[in-house]
Amino acid sequence: MKHSVAEHSAQSEADRKALYDQIEAEFEAIKQRYRNKLGPKDVAYIKRLRRASRLSELLGRGLLWVSKDPLTFGLGVFFTWVHRNLESIEIGHNVLHGQYDSFPEIPQFHSRNFKWKAPVDEEGWRREHNGLHHVHTNVFEKDPDLNHGILRMNDQTPWNPMHRWQVAIYLFFAYPIVLYGFNQQNLGFRQAYRERKFPQGNKGFAPVHHPGETEQSLRLRHRMAVGRVLFKEYLLFPLLALVTGYSFFKVLLGNALVDGLNNYWISLTIQATHFTAPLQPEEALQHKGHWYLSQLDSSVNFKGSRLMSIFWGHLNYQVEHHLFPDVPSRHYPDMAVEVQDVCRRYGLNYQCNPTWFHAIRNYLKVMWKYSFPPKDVTPTTPDAGEARHA
Repeated sequence: MKHSVAEHSAQSEADRKALYDQIEAEFEAIKQRYRNKLGPKDVAYIKRLRRASRLSELLGRGLLWVSKDPLTFGLGVFFTWVHRNLESIEIGHNVLHGQYDSFPEIPQFHSRNFKWKAPVDEEGWRREHNGLHHVHTNVFEKDPDLNHGILRMNDQTPWNPMHRWQVAIYLFFAYPIVLYGFNQQNLGFRQAYRERKFPQGNKGFAPVHHPGETEQSLRLRHRMAVGRVLFKEYLLFPLLALVTGYSFFKVLLGNALVDGLNNYWISLTIQATHFTAPLQPEEALQHKGHWYLSQLDSSVNFKGSRLMSIFWGHLNYQVEHHLFPDVPSRHYPDMAVEVQDVCRRYGLNYQCNPTWFHAIRNYLKVMWKYSFPPKDVTPTTPDAGEARHA
C-alpha cells in the first residue's frame, strides 16, 4: 500500500521522526552519489545544448526569412521553436536553479551570471520560484505557484465568480503568453490586482515581496526583461527581413507562432506536473525527511523518451526535480530509478502518468473541479463597497 504524508501523520511522533530520519538518509545518499558523478560530461552536455540551440536558431530564422512555400515556412517555425524551447527550459530554467554553479570552467552557465533568452527577470524568478515555490511546495498561502494569477486549485482558496471561467481564461488567454506573465507573478503585480478585484484580496494566495525595491524599479525590471524579447522577435528580425528584400510580415507571423507554441508547450508541461495532492503542512520544513515526503506528494511525473525529456526540460521528471532541483537535469531519468526503489521499500507514493496527454487531462480535471463554489456555500457577488482596494 502506498502512503502519503497525511497518512504518515497518524503515526506516533517517535515513529514519524524515525521515518523522516530514514527518508532523509535515503534521498541525501542519492543526491550525494550523483553529485559525486558530476564532471566533464555535464559541462559537455550544457555546451552541446547551447550549440544545438544556436544552430536551430540559425536554421530556423534563415528558413523563415527566405521561405516561399508553406513547407519551408513550417520548418522555419519548427527549428526556431526548438531554439526558443531549449533556451527557455532545458537550459534557462535548469541553469537558474544553480545546476551548473559548481563548474568554474563555464561561468556563463552559473545562475548569477546567466542571461535568460526568455522574457523573465532572472532575480525575480530566483526569489519566487527557487526561494518560495521549491521550499514551500503546495503549502497554503506560502507557495506562490499553488494559485498563481487568479487560479483556484484547492478548497481553502475563497471562490468568486471569476473562477467559473478559469479554464477558458488560462487555456485561451494566459497560457499563450505565459512566459510574459511570469514577471507579473514573480515581481508581485498579480497580488495588487487581486487586492483590488477580489472580495477577500489575497486570502488563499501567497504574495511575493521584494524588500528594498520600489514599484517603479520592479516595473522597470519587468519592462527590461519583456522588452528584450519583444524587440528581437517582433521588431529586429522582421525589419532585417524587410531591408534585405524579404517579407516583414512573414517573419513577424513566424515569430508569433513560435512564441505561442513555446508558451503553450511550457505551460502544459509545468502545470500538468503540479497540483496533484492535498495541501502540504508548513511544518514539513522542520525536518528534511518530512520535506522530502511533501515533495513526493506535491509532484507527478509523466513518461517519455530521453530525447523528448530534453524538450520538456526534464520536467516530466518533476518528482526528481523537486527532490533534487540543483542536480543537472540530465541525471533525472537515472535518479528516478533509485527514487522509485526507495518509494517501493518504504511504501511511499510515487506518482507518474503514462503519457503527457494523461497528465494534461488530469490537471485540467482538477482546474475544472475548483472552478465552481463549494456545494455548501452560496456564492454572492460583492458590491463595489465590499471590494478591497490597494
